[in-house]
Amino acid sequence: MYSQIIENALNTCSDHINTLDPTDAKCKELETYLVAGLVVLIVSEYEGHLESVFIKRAEQCGDQHAINYIKKTLSQKFRSPDLSKINETLSRFDSSYRSSFFGTVENSPEHAAWDSLLKARHAVVHKKGALNLTFGELKTNYFLTKKIVYNVETVLGVSDS
Repeated sequence: MYSQIIENALNTCSDHINTLDPTDAKCKELETYLVAGLVVLIVSEYEGHLESVFIKRAEQCGDQHAINYIKKTLSQKFRSPDLSKINETLSRFDSSYRSSFFGTVENSPEHAAWDSLLKARHAVVHKKGALNLTFGELKTNYFLTKKIVYNVETVLGVSDS
């Protein structure tokens, strides 16, 4: 389960960060490296989980050829899963899915947290901008972004299990 992997990593890093001296520049640098690794882990777990949720929905059609096509298409789609990609994919299943999902998350704290997480990922992976996220902010954003994933599952009628 994706959330258990992430939450174990957050707890382990939290244990280490709590032992650091916040006035020491080297300790702040270490926290930044831990945050960078966690950002990549979280987005990677979300990529795989979202892909699996859409595949579970596709499998409900029972047509193996259609399922294979959807799997291959989704595999390419969810690298760096920003909300526009999620919305587009939901629309391709049915426009009501997109409306239901985006109506719930548009301009919400969860939306801002998701965008912040993806922006941080781009800063780490593609060196696009600076990683301006503390460990505390990352934890807060993570728990908000879980609601985005839950909303996708709800709209598609697919459970996490």
